[in-house]
Amino acid sequence: MSRSILVPHDGSSHAQAALEYALETVPDARIVLFHAIDPFEPTPEAEGDRHPPLTDEWLDEQRGVATELLAEAREGVEDGSATIEIETAVGSPAQTIVAAVGDTETDQIVMGSRGRGGPAEVRMGSTAEHVVRRASVPVTVVR
Repeated sequence: MSRSILVPHDGSSHAQAALEYALETVPDARIVLFHAIDPFEPTPEAEGDRHPPLTDEWLDEQRGVATELLAEAREGVEDGSATIEIETAVGSPAQTIVAAVGDTETDQIVMGSRGRGGPAEVRMGSTAEHVVRRASVPVTVVR
């Protein structure tokens, strides 16, 4: 049976470890390397608590950033006989990851235990915890 694995990636070392784990564990899988574009994440150019407007230009820019991030993630891994697809979606990362399972027709999630914003002492970040609790497929959390 062919396996399809959703690997959310935010550019963190934990997300990269999850990608490597998925490729090593199921080398012939269909991997969907996924990035959630968070419209509520503060950006360096945002003033104070204000966020940039959700315009087509902003979305195009964010998709470009996500494409670069995912391309960099792929550069450092051996993909063997795996098929790697790139997907993005806009929304709260945890909810978007859970929804992406149906959109991408994957049967498992392999994700990092915490992302870029998580403090080092935290064993599992809030996004990973939400996905573990809400996903309709098995979730493997990689540290």
